[in-house]
Amino acid sequence: MSYKEEFIDFLVKKEALKFGGFKLKSGRLSPYFFTTGNFNTGESIYRLGYFYASEIVEEKIDFDVIFGPAYKGIPLAVTCAISLAKDFQTDKGYMFDRKEIKDYGDKSAFVGYEPKEGEKILLIDDVMTTGKTKEDALEKVKGNFGERECSCLLIAFNRQEKDEQGANALEEFEKKYGIPVKAIVTVREVIDYLHNKEIDSKVYLDDETKEKLENYLKEYGV
Repeated sequence: MSYKEEFIDFLVKKEALKFGGFKLKSGRLSPYFFTTGNFNTGESIYRLGYFYASEIVEEKIDFDVIFGPAYKGIPLAVTCAISLAKDFQTDKGYMFDRKEIKDYGDKSAFVGYEPKEGEKILLIDDVMTTGKTKEDALEKVKGNFGERECSCLLIAFNRQEKDEQGANALEEFEKKYGIPVKAIVTVREVIDYLHNKEIDSKVYLDDETKEKLENYLKEYGV
């Protein structure tokens, strides 16, 4: 079993990936929902970090420090750095930003490793919708450290959808910043792997659910 297949199993078992009817922030009615919020124990967040690290190693992503934008990106950066060191013998820095700047003690806008001139940043997050939060994160890095190269944006799950303006948000981000976007899995990989597959005696994606996903992607997919 590949790490991608293991990851999909992990998502459905932890109910981080659910099928049904869900209203998204965009107002769209989606037949599935993805969230990393269910990885809320030591074991589960460590496993999540392992899958991020596996994708980094598989894709041979070149970087010096992992940047996880607050708040969701903070545990992602930490657990990914731990897994790289423990499971892949690769020691990298990690950092995250503060949402609120302190007026006492350490007043810096970032916590963790400070990227030096010439060092590359790997931006990490759970999903990507409009790309606005990632753009803000990159501007914050530039404002605090000057020009630093961001070698990649790594997300857990690619919904492969158009944004509200009908554009492919991932492609627009890549064009604007010249930064490749990688994902551990895509919704298409999920459909192909899970369709009529039993996991612990349960089928999560039957013919009816698959049809709903296919119809949704016909309307909103890229």
